[in-house]
Amino acid sequence: MVQSVRTFFHRLYWLLTLGFALALGYAFWGRNYLTAWHQYLDLAAFIFIVGWVLVNAVLLYRHHFQYRDLQMEEVDQMDGEEFERFCVYLLRRNGFKHLQTTKASGDQGIDIIGRKKKKTVGFQCKRYEAQVGNKAVQEAYSGHTFYQCDEAAVITNSVFTDAAIALAEQLDVLLIDRPRLKRLMRRLPS
Repeated sequence: MVQSVRTFFHRLYWLLTLGFALALGYAFWGRNYLTAWHQYLDLAAFIFIVGWVLVNAVLLYRHHFQYRDLQMEEVDQMDGEEFERFCVYLLRRNGFKHLQTTKASGDQGIDIIGRKKKKTVGFQCKRYEAQVGNKAVQEAYSGHTFYQCDEAAVITNSVFTDAAIALAEQLDVLLIDRPRLKRLMRRLPS
């Protein structure tokens, strides 16, 4: 259901973009040749151009400010997929480039791959209510090898067990727990 609604709006957006392109073509070149239709085509071109600009302004605002004034309590309520999207947004706001998500199932332990300072980092995202254990660290470590990343990291809204912290130190896996996540969230727009 959600995918079909998304597909509908995606197609509607591209129809609006096509109308925008035709309206621009008419405004710059077609007005000289379609003089009998000026009163109708001028209004239609205006509506398509203004509509396209407004829709893109809303999409741009939503893209850049969708997590504006987000609190940790709201992060705790996210599902796993939304938490991954939030982590991509958060990493982008904290200097990571070329961020991509891996497929949802069979991701080999890495959810997000990003570049920062010429290093590729593979991230495992865990939105948990309990403590995060060794398994997440092991998955991130093996996944970063599979995807040929320079470093591995685990991001969580929770905290790590002592065993997970010890394993991460031994395997050189970066751990981003609740307090570090809060510090990263300071770069979000407010």
